[in-house]
Amino acid sequence: MARIKKGDRVLVISGKDKGITGTVLKVDLKRERVIVEGVNRVKKHTKQGTTDRGVKTGGILTVEAPIHYSNVMLLDEDDQATRIAVKREDGKNIRISRRTGKEI
Repeated sequence: MARIKKGDRVLVISGKDKGITGTVLKVDLKRERVIVEGVNRVKKHTKQGTTDRGVKTGGILTVEAPIHYSNVMLLDEDDQATRIAVKREDGKNIRISRRTGKEI
C-alpha cells in the first residue's frame, strides 16, 4: 500500500528543496517517485510549433521533476511532519499518524 498518496501535503526532508512543503501531484509506485507542487523545478526545452488555431507552442517550460518518496514526510492536520503506520480494519488499509495515533 502506498503510504503517500496524491493530494497529500508533504514536507521535503532532504535535497536542494529541504524544508519546503507542497501537495503531491502524482505518485509513481513502480519507480518509487513523487511529484510535489513547487518542488524540484527544472527547465524543460520543447520544440517550437503552432497549433491548428495558429497559437505558438513550445519554448522553455518550468516543470516539477519527480523526487524519491523517501525524501518527503507526510504532514498531519496541524502541519507537523509524521511517519505513517498502516493498519488493516474490515478488509481495508488505514493510514495512521505515528505522532498522534489518529487516522489520516
